[in-house]
Amino acid sequence: MIRVEGIRKIYSGYSRPWNRLWNALTFGYFGSDIKFIALDNIGFSADKGEILGIIGRNGAGKSTLLKLLTGVSRPDSGKMEKRGSVRSILELGVGFNPELSGEENLYYNGLVWGLDPEELLSSMDEIFRFAGLSEFKKVPLKNYSSGMTMRLGFALATVKRPDILIVDEALAVGDASFQQKCLTRFRKFSEEGTLTLIVSHDLELLKSVCTRILILEKGRLVYDGEPVRGFREYMQIIAASSAAEGTVLEPRESILDSVTIRLSHGNRTNPSLLPVGAEVELSITAKFNRGVDRLTFGFHIDDHRGIRSFGTNTFHLGKELRGIREGEWVHASFRFPLNFSSGKYSLGVALHSGESHVEGSYLWRDGVLEFELERLDLSKFEGVAWIPVQSATKKGDPA
Repeated sequence: MIRVEGIRKIYSGYSRPWNRLWNALTFGYFGSDIKFIALDNIGFSADKGEILGIIGRNGAGKSTLLKLLTGVSRPDSGKMEKRGSVRSILELGVGFNPELSGEENLYYNGLVWGLDPEELLSSMDEIFRFAGLSEFKKVPLKNYSSGMTMRLGFALATVKRPDILIVDEALAVGDASFQQKCLTRFRKFSEEGTLTLIVSHDLELLKSVCTRILILEKGRLVYDGEPVRGFREYMQIIAASSAAEGTVLEPRESILDSVTIRLSHGNRTNPSLLPVGAEVELSITAKFNRGVDRLTFGFHIDDHRGIRSFGTNTFHLGKELRGIREGEWVHASFRFPLNFSSGKYSLGVALHSGESHVEGSYLWRDGVLEFELERLDLSKFEGVAWIPVQSATKKGDPA
């Protein structure tokens, strides 16, 4: 459905105003003395039914790649092949007229998108019903909230299944219930053969829907593979970049001298099998070879799909450490019950400054420990979490 080979995109700039003028007078041949490589030798292929999540830090080249795939921009070199109808959702609500009603906006924008007029009229009720705006058909768009406008735009964009669907940050549409409706529609399209490419910074949403992950970093494709490992790779990139850009770490220098991580249950250490609801203690011990002003210990637990089940840190728990001296040992312990459903889980840890690792990271590791939970003697339950429940039943008068 899509094949990309050696795509390269370069943007030009000007260091002085006269360079811009000289560039205009020479019809673009001279004057541009600044070059920014937005994409460099990008290559991948994707087939029908796949849902690709494209992630990366700001400026990594994600939006540029989508512009090339949708035909908004052209690559400077490389080959690109697409087969089938393409629908893009790059900015919801663009082209809507605030003076027209919701119904009129749907009709005229649908025509611009190439939808059949009769098909548009017959699908009008379905579009408004999906957006949850059935009672606002005749209301001018200027009286809609921004969230209502985006929901209407998403419903219109996905009313007809395309062969290729390209989405840029449209998963942030509406409230949680509407987001679930969007994800359900993506899955349904996938089952029917649509290839979907999604750019989003909401990793939890991507974890729940994507079958494959692409990571862009400084214009290069640095990862292409299964989602769980991809999200771990991405978190390592974020942690490494925050460490290099922070005030504590010098580039290429580690200030951690030693780290020990231990998960205990009773007299067992780092067990591979635990009962649902088991009370465990996580201990983290570290030593730094330089002084640290602020230190936060954190941990997170992911399920087998890489979806975050739980996470917290000593900053949020009011236990942040300050003024750590060179060579001084520091310790943190967390005690908590594993009230999750049965299945396989992984535990990761982080040592950083302040509230999160983006402020200055000393260590970020996913999948440090892996374990499996079994229900054993607990009664059967549904869902992702185990909640102790007491119940009572009886016969007779409700006295």
